[in-house]
Amino acid sequence: MRQKVSFDFPVLDADGKPEKDKYGREKTEPKSSKARVQFKSNIVKDVKGEEKRTSVEIDLPPSFNPPVGAAYTYIDNDGNKVTGALISKDEAINLAGTKVYYRTVYCDG
Repeated sequence: MRQKVSFDFPVLDADGKPEKDKYGREKTEPKSSKARVQFKSNIVKDVKGEEKRTSVEIDLPPSFNPPVGAAYTYIDNDGNKVTGALISKDEAINLAGTKVYYRTVYCDG
């Protein structure tokens, strides 16, 4: 994992609800992590069961768990800024299901 990717996480208040700015939009804060980014075309099912076409596959460490729908920013090897949203997540776990080795997130971009 040699690249860096930044996801926008929602800012939560004391009750665990997302904070809103004066325009009614949810406040977010960027958090970055090391990652392995591949540009692959896939068809995955989202949370609602709808099939969506994704073009970016990102492998993340197990300690980094962005929410579905979070926006991401990534600068590729050519210096181009790539942005998009997280559509679906997948986890690589051991046979007992007690340990997550890494997470794969599928994004549009």
